[in-house]
Amino acid sequence: MDAPLTVIATAPNEIVARLWAEALASEGIRSLLRPLGPGYGAWASAATLEHQLAVLQPDADRARDVLAAFDDDGVI
Repeated sequence: MDAPLTVIATAPNEIVARLWAEALASEGIRSLLRPLGPGYGAWASAATLEHQLAVLQPDADRARDVLAAFDDDGVI
């Protein structure tokens, strides 16, 4: 697909990012997770680093609607 990726959210850590990605996937929206900061290998794990979630631009509004169900701590 030729659509660009759009960052829709920043999760506080990898666990929450994967939870959000699974919620998006359950709605048929594919996402890309990218750790911020030094990235993979800096401290042997990126699990505690913030992660960006990106989706294809045509899915961005629907993806934001899906993530709106989560509270400030990243959980439903």
